[in-house]
Amino acid sequence: MITSDGPLDAVGVSAAAVRVYRAMLRSPGRPVDGGLAEEVGIPGARLAELVGELIDAELVELGDGGHRARDPKVGIAALVRGRQEALEHALQTASALAAEYAEGIARGEPSRLAEVVDGERAAVDMMMELVGSATREVAVLDAPPYVDHDASAKAEESAFARNIRNRAIYATAALELPGRYDVIMAAIRSGEQARTVADVPLKLIVVDGERALLPLSVREGRIHSVIVVHPSLLASALAALFESLWERAAPLRTDASGLPDDLDDIDRALLTLLGSGLKDEAMARQLGVSARTLGRRITRLLDRLSATSRFQAGIQASRRGWV
Repeated sequence: MITSDGPLDAVGVSAAAVRVYRAMLRSPGRPVDGGLAEEVGIPGARLAELVGELIDAELVELGDGGHRARDPKVGIAALVRGRQEALEHALQTASALAAEYAEGIARGEPSRLAEVVDGERAAVDMMMELVGSATREVAVLDAPPYVDHDASAKAEESAFARNIRNRAIYATAALELPGRYDVIMAAIRSGEQARTVADVPLKLIVVDGERALLPLSVREGRIHSVIVVHPSLLASALAALFESLWERAAPLRTDASGLPDDLDDIDRALLTLLGSGLKDEAMARQLGVSARTLGRRITRLLDRLSATSRFQAGIQASRRGWV
C-alpha cells in the first residue's frame, strides 16, 4: 500500500531513494559525487547505497557519462508492471497451494470437504470472500430468494474490476421480480455473460470451476445458512451442472448491433424477453406497458418476422442476428 512514508513504497522503492531520484531528475547529468549529497542531505556512503537501490529498480542507469535518471513515466510504469506480475504469480501460487491443501484434507479429513456457514450476515460475508478469491471466473445460477442485494452487486463489481469472467444463468422467476430485469441488463452492459432458463435446480456460485457455494436453509424468503464446497469431486460435479445448463440456456444480451434501426427500446427489450419464458403479464410489468400494448407489439413483431408463433419468431430473429 502507498503510504506517507514513501510515494513508491508500493513498488519497493524507499522514501530516501525517491528523494535522491527527484534531485537527479531536477539536475539531469549532474555527477552523483558533484554536490548531490549536499543537496539531499545524505552522506556519501549512504548516497551510494540509495543510487544502487535506484539502479536495481531501473529508475537510474549507468552510462558512459555517469549515472542518469530514467524518465519516470517509463521507469515507474515498468516497476508497477513488474509488481503486478509478481502479485499475479503470487495469486496463482496461492491457488495451487490451496488445491494441495484441499487434496490433503480430502485424504485425511473428508468431513472438511464442505463447510456450513450459519446466519444471514455470515452467509453474505462468505459469498463476498468466495467471489473475491476468484482468479479466473465466477459462474452463478440465479433464482430467488436472495441475500443482501447490495453485497451481491459489490461482489460482482469487484470481479468486473479484476477482469474476472462472469457468467450467470437466470431463472425466469428472477426476471419477474420488480426491477430485477434492469439490474440484470446493467450487469450485462458491464461485461457479464447472461442466459436464462425456465427454472434452475438450485442457487449456486462456482468460483474458478473448483469451489462452490449454495444455500442450505431459507427462512421467511431469506437465505440464513450456506454450504461452501472446497475443491473436490463434489465441487467439480457442481461446476459440470452449471456447464450443462449453460449449453441449453437462452442468451440474454443488450447488444443491438444487428437490430433494425426503426425498432424502439421497448421492442428491443421485448425481443430479449420473448426468449426468456416470461408470461405476458410479467413482460408488460418489466417494460412498463399495458397488457394490450404488449399484445400489439408482439403481434407487430411476429408479422415483421413472418412468424405464426413465438417459437417461429425466435428462430427467425436468431437467423437475422436480432437475438
